[in-house]
Amino acid sequence: MKRCNWCGSEYPDTVEKCPIDAQPLTGGEEPPVIPDPAPGQSAIPHVIPIEETPTVNRFPPLRLSDRQLRISEIVLLCAISFAGSIYYSGLSFLGLKSVSEMQANRSWTYAGLHELTALGLLWYILLRRSRSLSGLGMSWTKKDFALSALIWLLGFGAYCVVYWGIYLAGLTVFSYSAGGARVGQVLFGGGITFMTFVFQFINPFYEELIVRAYVITEIRHLTNSVSKAVIASTLLQMSYHLYQGAPMAFSSGASFLVFSIYYAKTNRITPIILAHLYMDLWGTLAFMLHQWR
Repeated sequence: MKRCNWCGSEYPDTVEKCPIDAQPLTGGEEPPVIPDPAPGQSAIPHVIPIEETPTVNRFPPLRLSDRQLRISEIVLLCAISFAGSIYYSGLSFLGLKSVSEMQANRSWTYAGLHELTALGLLWYILLRRSRSLSGLGMSWTKKDFALSALIWLLGFGAYCVVYWGIYLAGLTVFSYSAGGARVGQVLFGGGITFMTFVFQFINPFYEELIVRAYVITEIRHLTNSVSKAVIASTLLQMSYHLYQGAPMAFSSGASFLVFSIYYAKTNRITPIILAHLYMDLWGTLAFMLHQWR
């Protein structure tokens, strides 16, 4: 553009004089000269760079340390996996949920899908860190069946000792058999179907890989303490069994403590998964036999 120095008006570069005061215009730019291409070369259009105004990011990305990221991952996984069960178990423990309500809301298919989804999240978290389930002790050997039977017996023995101690101390009026029947009614009172047994095979992997192997591994890394990791895993698992009542939950906690100590000592989860499977199947079959009497 050209400008008139007298009146300040602007005109296109093709205008020579100001039409108002007839003064010559100044300024304007000559168009860029594009050289002819060399023989055998194509013409390259002249590109005039455009300066971009730098944008200011008012919300910079959140940067977490490795420790903060590990804590976030373990809280997220445990919340997705167990928060609902802990809430539901707490309501039942406080008497705010009845047995009939628990039976009406129980869906083995839904529970199985939920647990498979949580296991998928665990797999994703491990994958992001270039880890695998084998790093949590998920491997198979011929000795696992014998070891799992021994672990199950030790866990069952710890369960019985704690429960009978509570019963003899007068802290519960239910005998072991009556307490087991009461829990069975809560779990299976709505009926036992094919999906019930499918769930029994999913649940040991779900609980032991997450609440045992992953939680113990991560808390041991974060706190550098085996005892804190064992206690945290045991208490977390016991918390969502409170719907069974305090005596049964604490007795189950004794079994969970045996499982946690074994894992902390060996870093192998497969025998514990099998032992948990025996425990779940035993409870299901015991309820069925009791109903058939």
